[in-house]
Amino acid sequence: DWLLVDPGDAAPVLAHAGATAPLAILLTHHHGDHVGGVAALQAHWPGVAVYGPQDPRMPSGTRTALPGQVLSIGPWQVEVLDAGGHTRSHLAYLAADHLFCGDALFSLGCGRMFEGTPAQMLASLDRLASLPDHTQVCCGHEYTLANAAFALAVEPHNAALQHRLKEAQ
Repeated sequence: DWLLVDPGDAAPVLAHAGATAPLAILLTHHHGDHVGGVAALQAHWPGVAVYGPQDPRMPSGTRTALPGQVLSIGPWQVEVLDAGGHTRSHLAYLAADHLFCGDALFSLGCGRMFEGTPAQMLASLDRLASLPDHTQVCCGHEYTLANAAFALAVEPHNAALQHRLKEAQ
């Protein structure tokens, strides 16, 4: 019993999953690198539920997930969080102490604002920062090395940052 988050491309999902359909597909926001595989996956697995933000740019058939809602999907209890800022309707999902945050948060960084406001982004980052320390953050992309390079350009003598870069390498 598994959930799929932000399938930008159907091919690697199908290669890994084979005939085993997910219980649902969770979408954080409308950008193609997060939703590009949905149509092909729906064709392969007719009837699979797709959840995402209330936004007309979401793929056809997406069921609306609202911040504050808890989705009961098979054995999973998935809390829907407002993560607006990168896009105005961006969501994040918390399931079994794992945060699936799309482009809201990255290791050593956060997503840039395309549509959201600075206040919206700050509120989202504060919300995500308030989660328990043991929460495992699952980002939409792996940018740790690039973010570390930028941060070290700003703070070249930051020992904690240098240590985090070595961990990431």
